[in-house]
Amino acid sequence: MKLDDIVEVYCTDYEKTTEGTIIGIRKDAIRVMLNGVPIWFQWMKTGVYVGNATGLEFIIKTNI
Repeated sequence: MKLDDIVEVYCTDYEKTTEGTIIGIRKDAIRVMLNGVPIWFQWMKTGVYVGNATGLEFIIKTNI
């Protein structure tokens, strides 16, 4: 993953998938712009990042 990559973001509450753009990267986290809202996603386990916003949970699965 790198800046400006498009990633699939899955909302576990509504069971829907949308696209977001990576706008920041840290050691164990990425920041994704999702429908105009920046959300931090924390690395949870191999291949999964988890983020929360407005009471909803979102996940990003990677190929790592």
